[in-house]
Amino acid sequence: MIKKGLLGGSFDPVHLGHLNMAVSAGKTLQLDEVILQPNRIPYYKKQAAASDADRLEMLRLSVEALKTPGIKVSDSELKADDYLSTSEVLKKWRAEEPDTALVFIMGMDSWLYFHKWRNYRTITEYASIAVFNRPGHSLNVMEMPEELKELYERHFTGENRITRPFGELFFIESRPFDISSTRLREMLKERNAGVSEYLPDAALEYIKRNGLYL
Repeated sequence: MIKKGLLGGSFDPVHLGHLNMAVSAGKTLQLDEVILQPNRIPYYKKQAAASDADRLEMLRLSVEALKTPGIKVSDSELKADDYLSTSEVLKKWRAEEPDTALVFIMGMDSWLYFHKWRNYRTITEYASIAVFNRPGHSLNVMEMPEELKELYERHFTGENRITRPFGELFFIESRPFDISSTRLREMLKERNAGVSEYLPDAALEYIKRNGLYL
């Protein structure tokens, strides 16, 4: 069974936390591929500070420099005719690869609001979910909203081993990375030299070369 992970995001800009998550998911769940896919942002939401082309190129250059087999970049969501929700993206992917084990990767901060996502219940019909811990967000089943508790009780496997094409739930411990793209944009605007600790060299070089986030 081929096993693939999907890590979506605005990547505005991509940072080392994103790349570490992709590499860790690949190793922990023994994925054949981990695909990083920039989101297309709907017109009714705040648009990214960088263009689609810039976000994609920063990500592509960073993954290329990473030189880790199986880590790839896809622009399929950016090329779509219209905005697709996560559920719709995974439904399309499932239809195209019915026998592949698909894993949607997210941080703990996203998981704690997962029940507010559009059609969130259908996502486990198309993929499994891997949740990474994040600083300030810990897993406490008793404090979860009832909707998340229900998903946890139904899909949590208790071990990081993929056995099905979809419908499993994994929680993965990872090295804390306490930074956000929002804070990184502020640091870039402030010309804060500390930003280099959090950005891939390739992304930082691209940002400087093209005068982004100033």
